[in-house]
Amino acid sequence: RRCSPATGDCGPPPAMTHSRPSSSSSSFPVGSRVTFTCAEGARRIPGVPDTAECLPGDIWSRLPEPCGRSCAAPPRLRFAALSKEDERRNFFPVGTNVSYVCRPGYENTSESSPSSTCLESLAWSQPAELCRSECFCCPHPPKKISPGCSQPASQN
Repeated sequence: RRCSPATGDCGPPPAMTHSRPSSSSSSFPVGSRVTFTCAEGARRIPGVPDTAECLPGDIWSRLPEPCGRSCAAPPRLRFAALSKEDERRNFFPVGTNVSYVCRPGYENTSESSPSSTCLESLAWSQPAELCRSECFCCPHPPKKISPGCSQPASQN
């Protein structure tokens, strides 16, 4: 025969895929709270609460999964910087695409911007090198010297 929890007890907190409760107790009286921490390989989802409460009626308050699988910060590139919008993000679930803007002194060589995607393995795809240096891009000497490029030293 199974023992039913004492009245006014919620029992173990809800199971989460990427989060674990901070307490391993199996008894939680009404009013008690449990905070979830991220399991290995998961990161905190910004703006999502991480605490559930045992409510009257012996039910846990609804809590969306506070953690998820996310890539680390996108790679830094020599020739391009993260777009302003992507720079502000700190959670990158699988499938997230970030775009880059060519750095000063580099010009975009195509219609599209360099971009990278968070892969299933939680690694970033290799961004295409779509920005090239204005200084060294031309097979013949440029007619104008870009402001960011130094004039070749003349032989004395």
